[in-house]
Amino acid sequence: MKKIATTLIGIISAALLSASYAETLYAAAAQTPAEQLYAELAKLKPDQRTKRLEEGARKEGKLTFVHTWRGKIAREFGSAFEKRYSYIKFEMSDLGSQDAAERFIAEERTGRHLTDILSLAVPDLAVVLKQNLVARYPTPATSKILKQYGGFVDKDNRWTAWYWSEHGISYNTNLVSAAQAPKEWFDLCKPAFKGQVSFDPAETRFLAGLYTMMGEEKTKQWLKCIGENQPIIQTGHTQRMELMLTGDHAVQGDNYLYAGIEAMRKNPKAPYAIVYTAPILAFAGSMVISRNTQNPHAAALMADWALSDEAQKLTSDFLRGPLTIKHPYLPDNIKLVTYNIVSEDITNRLHEAWNQYIGRTK
Repeated sequence: MKKIATTLIGIISAALLSASYAETLYAAAAQTPAEQLYAELAKLKPDQRTKRLEEGARKEGKLTFVHTWRGKIAREFGSAFEKRYSYIKFEMSDLGSQDAAERFIAEERTGRHLTDILSLAVPDLAVVLKQNLVARYPTPATSKILKQYGGFVDKDNRWTAWYWSEHGISYNTNLVSAAQAPKEWFDLCKPAFKGQVSFDPAETRFLAGLYTMMGEEKTKQWLKCIGENQPIIQTGHTQRMELMLTGDHAVQGDNYLYAGIEAMRKNPKAPYAIVYTAPILAFAGSMVISRNTQNPHAAALMADWALSDEAQKLTSDFLRGPLTIKHPYLPDNIKLVTYNIVSEDITNRLHEAWNQYIGRTK
């Protein structure tokens, strides 16, 4: 009986080992050439790894990148990379994050592997990840990320976080005094701010931050009271900031705070103030490599370079949030609500609540 049991255990163990081996073989077979390369690179010492990346990028000689920063700062960022790696023919376009994600998916669905790497807001990544279009890229570059931003790092290496963006509350100091200013997010529901608070149309990244901060039911309560307070819905964060500073309205939620800081750099008397008492919603911008990239070495160099001292200083100079050095204008003790991806089911329900209480357009 003991011999039979031992034999049975041996058979089961062998079967389990065989199944495990089969799974390993399947996983290896399912990897694209880029993913196989990145798995190999992860076993190398840093100097060997860098050497192999640079040698490979020289042979490829090309990189196609989609930046979701827009205009001048995107071009300056691209030019800095191009100068550092002059042997790479660098092609860059700039699009909004959601638009970039949609274009990338459309390319891949038609088998046109045109884009090597994209810079996407992490909350906008859910639809891309669902399509299994992203290469897992483990890199030692993320070890430079400061401890307070550790929540932006993906343990599965599906994206490389390299900066962070914020949604906060700000106001026009000519229209609202410091004593009257909102202190928390629910203060935007006060009657004093009726018809005086602006938002962009519904954005997944904003709703995901509200959900992370408040939970689903409280977020829906907030959307309901905001809707009752007759919010102003205008497209374009920069345009809304300009309108607020000219006196069109008094307060902004769903606000990129750097837009007001940029205005104050141009005109120190700009009537702008940030609400520091309310938590700031913080999400990462990431480098995302296509699993079908035609230039995997060059794409990896871009992801790593984005966390280099040079790129992080540029990020700070552009008033975006670097991950490896001090923030250019926010204090160290600011209340941050950091988040990555919220499930599609939840964000769909929050979009429905927005449409119910605030409407699709105003």
